[in-house]
Amino acid sequence: MTLSIIGTVAFDSVTSPKGNHDRILGGSGSYAAVAAHLFCQPSIISIVGQDFDQKYFDFFHQKGIDTSGIYQADGQTFHWKGYYEDDMNQAFTVQTDLNVLLEFDPQIPESQQSNSIVFCANIDPVLQKKAILQFKNPKLVILDTMNFWIENCKEALLDVLKLVDVLIINDQEARQLTGQSNLIEAMDTLRSFGPQRLIIKKGEHGSMMFDGEEYFACPALPVKSLVDPTGAGDSFAGSLAGYLSSVPELTNDAFKEALLIGACVSAQTVQGFSLDVLSAITRSSLNKSIH
Repeated sequence: MTLSIIGTVAFDSVTSPKGNHDRILGGSGSYAAVAAHLFCQPSIISIVGQDFDQKYFDFFHQKGIDTSGIYQADGQTFHWKGYYEDDMNQAFTVQTDLNVLLEFDPQIPESQQSNSIVFCANIDPVLQKKAILQFKNPKLVILDTMNFWIENCKEALLDVLKLVDVLIINDQEARQLTGQSNLIEAMDTLRSFGPQRLIIKKGEHGSMMFDGEEYFACPALPVKSLVDPTGAGDSFAGSLAGYLSSVPELTNDAFKEALLIGACVSAQTVQGFSLDVLSAITRSSLNKSIH
């Protein structure tokens, strides 16, 4: 099965207790695609500026990632600047420069419109819907979101959820979107919005999956050296989508294995800045960490 990822390709300036790095490669689409490449040759749909050097395209190509859906516009690439404090449980935003992201109008290349799996990483739900509608009968549509869209674009988010098979969301966002404090009740409500399978991220406590009949809990992996949590959720979702694109059937067991893989990949991602550790993961090293 083939995989398209719609998300941001960005530059991040990150400060954590482990160091400071300026304008390093980031973005939800970047993390997701590099994680997914362990299992398939994913495509990215995104937008970048003229400051996005060829070396970054070369990096994606070396990973077997199709960049034909990345539009290079006049202007500067989306840039986020933020920092983490000692416990690194929360990112604090210092500056957000949307730049060419304001022009993002996702156009799916004709060669990708028949792709089997679509993963909409964290972007405006209006753009997520526009992208999804350009695919021809995908087997699986996965969507990620965040508290900003729940707070500011709730109706648009509820609209796109009608087109979604799998929703990836954290526990606080699930409560925020449904208005319910009990997570189990919230999961039932989330399924009524459209997605028939839910994956609830619970940070250091792992994740939970619910398909309407069975609950499945996946623990988080211990992290010896937490360096930069940026992109953890995106690499979790990207590796999950990538793995699912590599299996012959989308069974419950396949989803369970995908959750475990996501936990392993995200646990390694946070042990370095940007995509440094993530891009060095191999199928062999991943198999060792899982088994």
